[in-house]
Amino acid sequence: MLTLVLLVPLLLLSNALAQVDTISEIQKTISVLVQRMNTAESSLKESQENLVKALQRVAVTESKLQQAETKLVQANVKRVQLESELKAGLNDMKNVGTKNSASITGLTQNLSSLQGKQTRHIAFSVGRSTSLTGNSDNTVITYDKIWLNDGNGFNKFNSYFVAPLSGVYMFTYNNLYHSNKNSFVLFMMNGKHVQSSQGYDANGGWGMSGNEIQLRLQKGDSVWLELYKNHYIYSNVYLYSSFTGQLIYQN
Repeated sequence: MLTLVLLVPLLLLSNALAQVDTISEIQKTISVLVQRMNTAESSLKESQENLVKALQRVAVTESKLQQAETKLVQANVKRVQLESELKAGLNDMKNVGTKNSASITGLTQNLSSLQGKQTRHIAFSVGRSTSLTGNSDNTVITYDKIWLNDGNGFNKFNSYFVAPLSGVYMFTYNNLYHSNKNSFVLFMMNGKHVQSSQGYDANGGWGMSGNEIQLRLQKGDSVWLELYKNHYIYSNVYLYSSFTGQLIYQN
């Protein structure tokens, strides 16, 4: 009986001691878990801070990208504007060049025309020192005295005048007649009879016959004088027979 009484407290004490050991281990385990949780919380907080910083950097990068995109768009707009202005400038330069070229061409032509008109003086004056008697055909009146031949239009070999320029010309011609002899002179142009002069004195006297004409000639047209067949003009060293012409104005 006494033994039982002693064993009960011992059993209770043993159980109590066992429970104490278990609680201690539990406390240690809890302490370890708490430390781990604290460590995890610290790591989590650090991770959160790093994430916030990363998000901030991302936001800054996105802002810079947006600014760069805006600048790129603005640059493209300016590029398009510059290209448009450059094209317009090139077109203007082409138009100005074309106008200048046309103006220069016109000025050159006008200058050439003015120079031609200012520098080309055309006139001739010739005389004949011998008498001439016609035959059965009309005879070209030739002239052996040349007083003037500006522009070289008068041909001294055949006594034709060939117009060096197109324009209006004036011609005069005079001849001496006498002794009941007809003096009928024809003014010819390009092979056609244009005008005449005639002198005759039934009393055997002397006289001058002649005429004057203004004609529009084209460059290369020819004029000359012919004595009608079997007619007569008188001349000697005093040069009574003459033929003159001059350009009044160009076309």
